[in-house]
Amino acid sequence: MDSEAHKKRSPIITSSNQDTSPHITDIGGIKHYLCGCGAAFSTVAITFPIQKVLFRQQLYGIKIKDAVLQLRRDGFRNLYRGSLPPLMQKTTSLALMFGLYGDLSYFLRKHIHSPDVATGSMAALLAGATEAIFTPLERVQTLLQDHKHHDKFTNTYQAFKALKCHGIGEYYRGLIPVLFRNGFSNVLFFGLRGPIKEHLPAATTYSTHLVNDFICGGLLGAMLGILFFPINVVKTRMQSQIGGEFQSFPQVFKIIWLERDRKLTNLFRGAHLNYHRSLISWGIINATYEFLLKVI
Repeated sequence: MDSEAHKKRSPIITSSNQDTSPHITDIGGIKHYLCGCGAAFSTVAITFPIQKVLFRQQLYGIKIKDAVLQLRRDGFRNLYRGSLPPLMQKTTSLALMFGLYGDLSYFLRKHIHSPDVATGSMAALLAGATEAIFTPLERVQTLLQDHKHHDKFTNTYQAFKALKCHGIGEYYRGLIPVLFRNGFSNVLFFGLRGPIKEHLPAATTYSTHLVNDFICGGLLGAMLGILFFPINVVKTRMQSQIGGEFQSFPQVFKIIWLERDRKLTNLFRGAHLNYHRSLISWGIINATYEFLLKVI
């Protein structure tokens, strides 16, 4: 959309409008990294218990009632068990996701004469691939949330230590689905964030901008959560194992497919909860990120 037309549409020009546009004209510096970090902290604190229920459904293919009962038996003391790795992973990955996307978009558009959609997609893909550096944090989170490992270690440090004897590769078990998920979800998120917001009712105040940012992020998060749900199911199974053979993505998918009676509905068990969690968490992330851009 032409920038002048957009200015006529709304009397308030905020960072939200500029950042969702594909035309990035300068480097945002550390600001975008800090805003991504703050957005991650807020969403982890609010949605972690929901994520834990979803995790149990993905890992064991059980119903939501049974997953909740598992958490009740674990007790409130263990409710936030495993929250440190996702907090560390989410803050660093979202800082890189937003910060690197802006910096890489600027760099590519300055040095490569290609359509904006191509350079923007490449920047998003590279930013997502870079996030995969922190796969060990996601790996440890998986182990800490699996009640089968409760007797092996009680905190993040012990979980990292337990993997050390298996070599560096053990920390990166499940890397392929992480790379695929991060890269292509970034491409869709940054590619669709602007167009979706443009089709929402025109925002004329900061509060309506905040609502629009929440809706935009929430819709994208929910859509991407459903789209990549099977990828996450396989990733969770791969990362719940300690030691042993490194099985490929197709091998693990086949095992899960057979275990769940070759039914697509069983493969998507927990997807409805993931939809609502993603709707809330990515709504919070997008709205918080845009809000912090205004106040920092």
